[in-house]
Amino acid sequence: MYLPLDWRTKVPSPPISKHLPVDALAHLTLPLLEGLTRLPLVLHTLPPHGTKIPPPDLMRKTYQALRARARRMLLQHWAEEDPTPPYYDYPPSLTPYPFMGLGKFVAGRIHQMRAAKSYLAAHPSWSDKNPILTCPRCETEPETFQHAILSCTARTRDRDLLLKDVSSLGQDANLWSEPHLLRALGE
Repeated sequence: MYLPLDWRTKVPSPPISKHLPVDALAHLTLPLLEGLTRLPLVLHTLPPHGTKIPPPDLMRKTYQALRARARRMLLQHWAEEDPTPPYYDYPPSLTPYPFMGLGKFVAGRIHQMRAAKSYLAAHPSWSDKNPILTCPRCETEPETFQHAILSCTARTRDRDLLLKDVSSLGQDANLWSEPHLLRALGE
């Protein structure tokens, strides 16, 4: 017969060194500062007597410059280390896409359609090995994102009513930046 351990007893744990990895963090910032002749926070002239901090304008400009550089480096790292698939025409972004404000379900569907991984007939499916790619509404072309939004004859009425100003789904199309067009796409 075995008795359970008393839950009130403290089991000794191995010693764990807890310290802030300041040196490791400092070394991670070196690529960010690469190419700079000086640390941007160093003042060229002394501040006025009695002032102990750098001027706010210098701090703001320095912060903005370093932030922009860090963002560029991160996007470049993503592009090199984990590039987007050839079928995905939209660049990675550090800010949410504007259509993310439409609601979870609609935003998810838009992500799926942009990635060609949605319910549309021409998008590949892991479960259907021999899919019928033709659009079930107009039965003329494969049902891709481009076809469903811009050229399906069965959706002409809805498109004329909601998306008459949209002519492209490319990454720089006005659809992705205009709130009224995004809401219309969600409809």
